Amino acid sequence: MKFTLLAAFQAAASTELCPDLYLGTPPENNAEAPSAADYAKALTSLDVEAVKADMKALLADSKECWPADFGNYGPFMVRLAWHCSGSYRKSDGVGGCGGGRQRYEPERSWPDNTNLDKARALLAPLKKKYKDALSWGDLFVLAGTTALRDAGAPIKQMCFGRVDDSDGMKSQLLGPTALQMDKYPCKVNGECKPPLGATTIGLIYVNPEGPMANPDPKGSAKDVRQTFEIMGHSDRSTVALIGGGHAIGKAHGACPAGAGLSPQEAYNMTPMATPWAGNCGTGKGQDAVTSGFEGAWTKEPLKWDNEYFQALLKNEWEKHKGPGGHWQWRIKNSTDDMRMRLTSDIALLHDETYLELVKIYAEDMDTFNDDFDKAWFDLTTTYGSGVWSEAAKCDNGFLPESLRSNSNLMLNTDDAPAVIV
Repeated sequence: MKFTLLAAFQAAASTELCPDLYLGTPPENNAEAPSAADYAKALTSLDVEAVKADMKALLADSKECWPADFGNYGPFMVRLAWHCSGSYRKSDGVGGCGGGRQRYEPERSWPDNTNLDKARALLAPLKKKYKDALSWGDLFVLAGTTALRDAGAPIKQMCFGRVDDSDGMKSQLLGPTALQMDKYPCKVNGECKPPLGATTIGLIYVNPEGPMANPDPKGSAKDVRQTFEIMGHSDRSTVALIGGGHAIGKAHGACPAGAGLSPQEAYNMTPMATPWAGNCGTGKGQDAVTSGFEGAWTKEPLKWDNEYFQALLKNEWEKHKGPGGHWQWRIKNSTDDMRMRLTSDIALLHDETYLELVKIYAEDMDTFNDDFDKAWFDLTTTYGSGVWSEAAKCDNGFLPESLRSNSNLMLNTDDAPAVIV
């Protein structure tokens, strides 16, 4: 059923959805984007410190339409920025947060992006305030970067100037689409091969339960290395990113009734329906299903530290079926029912190189901080940021020339994305 954006807003206002749900996820599957000249002019006027302050305030303002875990949206926004950026693959230059294409098909309906429509909706007031000066791609990365900084991560640089796309055409090769199936067919439920980045279509990198949902840490370690290398990351960056991404926040899967809507159904619905609502009461707060896994990675989910690595080494972990019906890991012989690990976390203990890095980061917070800072910048900025505006700038200086060179490669591309290595 096709409907206007105005009707969508009216429908959203009459439900328990966040009022700006359809601004962050346009039901028409496209949205107007400013011209390069208009964007450059608007970006020149962007007050970087003001928008950073506004983002900090937004993260601490929990809304009834989608209550924040622990009273802060920080971890939610780290997931948003990670998943927007982590779609990038060095193998053919497709993906990444540049363009803000997570708003459109196919990315917005990926199982790994469940409920990120709410994150985009929560950010929409800043988009409305700063208009063309703040692109969606910048907004998503700013949200995650600010969240990490608030938690205590010493991230040195945030850059602005990612040019937005008006639709998701550049993500078609990521799948699931007819184009992806024609060019890069992949077995159902996993075992995708390069140039596809993820092992499973619709996931950012690997199946968190393990290969083909089998809780095999050694097999998962192999998948982790394959996918992160395709994304452009070294083993060192891989472990830093996994540990940093799981230093804060939690997974949602306490409801045993399951997710309810399939990814294909999530946005193929009437405007009165609630995307990703699931079968658990309100579908939000304690009723949110999202990943189907349940628990936090650390004892203080809003604090930046290296407890993730320390607890991984210190405890004996055993697999079990969580309340959401998925394989996950708990501390053996412990009453601690809050902390958990995914098979892809336990995998770091079953690879010699990964294990050595876990030990380093568990002992040396400064090294972890430095390595994560570099890896986060590469994830969100070096790789997959597409075309940069001529007015692009960073909060600690000018845009690195290497990024502008990559942008020129993208600008000179006709039908296919540039291969950026």
